[in-house]
Amino acid sequence: MKCRRKKMCSGSLRHRITLERRSLTASSPGSAEAEYTYTTFHTCRANIKTKGGVSEFNKIEVDGTKVSHVVTIRHTKTVFDTRDRLRDASGNLYTILSIENSDEYDDQLVLYCANQGAETRRAAL
Repeated sequence: MKCRRKKMCSGSLRHRITLERRSLTASSPGSAEAEYTYTTFHTCRANIKTKGGVSEFNKIEVDGTKVSHVVTIRHTKTVFDTRDRLRDASGNLYTILSIENSDEYDDQLVLYCANQGAETRRAAL
């Protein structure tokens, strides 16, 4: 019996995404409130699937937060984790809830994300 792995076709990677990392900047003069900026540290192609409208048995939750999108990218040597956020080409922002190395073959990474809003809306820190 021959074992076959699921392969990801390059044609399925239709969306361009960027991974952004938050960094602390100097606060405004006269203010003690910390200010943050987001800088892009990785850009790649991805397959984005929505989890909206699925049955109760197929819903995914990570620490009580419902997963709204599942993003699949090729494995990368760039180090990132759930503190970073994801932005698609339309300007939608996603919080990364969980990262999974699919099948432990270092072929692809599956990111479970929650929709955070559009880039025009200031995100809560």
